[in-house]
Amino acid sequence: MTSKLQPGPAIASLVLGLSASAFGQAGPPAASALEDVSGCSVDGEQVFVTVGRDAAAKRYRYPWDASIDALCNAKGYAISAPAKAVPPSAAAPRSTPAPAATTAAVGASGAPIDFPPDAVKLSADEVSKRITSKTFDTQLFNGPRVRLEYKASGYLFVNAPQYSNSSPWRAEDGRICSHMKNADPSCNEVRELGGKLYLKRDNGEVITLTPK
Repeated sequence: MTSKLQPGPAIASLVLGLSASAFGQAGPPAASALEDVSGCSVDGEQVFVTVGRDAAAKRYRYPWDASIDALCNAKGYAISAPAKAVPPSAAAPRSTPAPAATTAAVGASGAPIDFPPDAVKLSADEVSKRITSKTFDTQLFNGPRVRLEYKASGYLFVNAPQYSNSSPWRAEDGRICSHMKNADPSCNEVRELGGKLYLKRDNGEVITLTPK
């Protein structure tokens, strides 16, 4: 899945109280204005977001919160929340692997990176039938819950806390392709097992698409 999400207007509240950036500016730009995000990292309770590449790269610092976490996840850079930023009730489930990860390999972040054994690849027609006019709910590892709505008109609508985006979508053999605003085009592998759909994000994480 292209789990790259465009920040909505609510993220403008992050402008208040922002600290100075590593490049000496009075303050980093609003996260909603960031484009070409090329990296995210966590240091203590701060998140450093890199924009651009090579000599043109710029690095901005933001206090960690769910909105910045969602931004980085949406751009394909999964980050871990500072320990004190995760309520015990939210942290507890992490000790129990999600169903998709019980028999699948996990990456360095702990997120599942392989499809469940015996999950089957679908044809383009089968992919289209499984998702057209359907709405799905999914939980990103170390990230927010995300709602995905695949319209019969060929448009995908994505919603997460303080984020929304849209994109045309198309089905290919074993893949769902989309092109979110302010993001590169992407095609994500999708497989099915026991009536459940599993999708591999751009960062390699495998997520479960749960019908709503």
